[in-house]
Amino acid sequence: MAAQAFKFYNMAKEYICDGTIDLDTTSFDLHLYQSTSNFATATLSTMTGVTNEVASGNNYTQAGKALTTTWATGASASERRFDATDLVVTASGGTLANIKAAVIVARTGSSANDGANKLLCYASLTSTQFSLTDTNTLTVQFSANGVFELN
Repeated sequence: MAAQAFKFYNMAKEYICDGTIDLDTTSFDLHLYQSTSNFATATLSTMTGVTNEVASGNNYTQAGKALTTTWATGASASERRFDATDLVVTASGGTLANIKAAVIVARTGSSANDGANKLLCYASLTSTQFSLTDTNTLTVQFSANGVFELN
């Protein structure tokens, strides 16, 4: 199974509309979660609600990996795409175990791993969890249409 498209958390839409998440100025991080996580519960709103993140270590930290985000024009002038540079995670010094999903988090708290940071969207990367062994890489490649598009 290929990775699924990113899906918005319910509250992310309100956070975008009320300015809590500013898609131009907020920093975003990508976090990896295990199959035992509740990452796909759309009613979650902050990092404190998501369970079973991949353990810190071996070149991954529960503060997530910073994303470089941009806006671009889509297929027509009226279409706007919110995109991110593909993210490469390389296991170093050991294995990153039980990876299943990716969650994009808006850094609205005081630090990258602040539990109050707001959830933006999530995607299953595969149908079953996998482990990334030492020196191997995982590339999270965003769609040609970006993380999401507005038309």
